[in-house]
Amino acid sequence: KMKFLLKLLPVAVSTLMISSVVAEDIKMSEWLFIHTSETAQIALDGTLVVPVKRDIFAFTDRPNRLYRYLDALEFSSLWQVEGDDGFKAEPPNSVLTWIIGDVVQQLEMRIVNASVVDSSDSVSYELKLKEGVTFPTEMVDISLFVGGVCGGNGMGGGKAVGVLMRCK
Repeated sequence: KMKFLLKLLPVAVSTLMISSVVAEDIKMSEWLFIHTSETAQIALDGTLVVPVKRDIFAFTDRPNRLYRYLDALEFSSLWQVEGDDGFKAEPPNSVLTWIIGDVVQQLEMRIVNASVVDSSDSVSYELKLKEGVTFPTEMVDISLFVGGVCGGNGMGGGKAVGVLMRCK
């Protein structure tokens, strides 16, 4: 009986080590976000206002391939986190695409702030653009790609779920 337990011990230890490594990989996954809409507008104050008809899609890349959906309030709250790792301190790199005629247009930018407007039906994005860059006041078929936070649930990670942590 004792020999059997001694043979089983290395298997148990290996399993625990592998599962803790897998759990760490999942916890530290980088989450990316896509906000899509049929239309978007540039408000008079220069913010980009994008309706939220569907929740914002969040996903990770290999090897974990996790996904979830965030509503407008959950997504905009990523910019409200204080501290060095938050979107407020370090605005995320983002790319906006839209269509003019049959041609896809794109613009790289940083989103300085995001807030919910129109009774949670839209998100207003405060943008930091390169000098001299402009785009139409109304756009169609837009996709806003926003990069990343680390953590197991798409809202950040670290030791406490829901704490924003930038991927470094």
